[in-house]
Amino acid sequence: MYDPTSVEIPKVPAWLGGSGLIPFVGLTVMALFAHKPEQRELATRAFVVYSGIILSFLGGVRWGAALTFPSTRLLTLAVAPSLVAFGCLLLPNQSALGFLGVTFAFIGLTDYTRGTHALWPMWYKQLRVRLTVAVVVLHLVLYFGQAG
Repeated sequence: MYDPTSVEIPKVPAWLGGSGLIPFVGLTVMALFAHKPEQRELATRAFVVYSGIILSFLGGVRWGAALTFPSTRLLTLAVAPSLVAFGCLLLPNQSALGFLGVTFAFIGLTDYTRGTHALWPMWYKQLRVRLTVAVVVLHLVLYFGQAG
């Protein structure tokens, strides 16, 4: 039986969420350690694009949840991640990394402080905290690893 108050993350969401980190990790390593500057630039750009896609996905999650209790505020907040992601794609990589990292941290904080109900089960909060920490750290590593 489904229990929205359970903190145990179901296996499928845990595996899928974790596998979503693979491009972040792989592109971070490539961007920091590729031999040619063009390869580092391409890996960083790919990281920014993937980050934007995932940020848009998080907006979609919010949109889906907001449809049950539609309000201007909830639907607007659901669209915001996609708009931020799009804007970041138009920025230089370094600026985009900073904005994306801060936005992931902000969304992670809102996920963590959100109340528990059927649309936002406790296990989802736990999964989001874990994934958000990893994603924000990787943004910071790449941001500071390429600074200067």
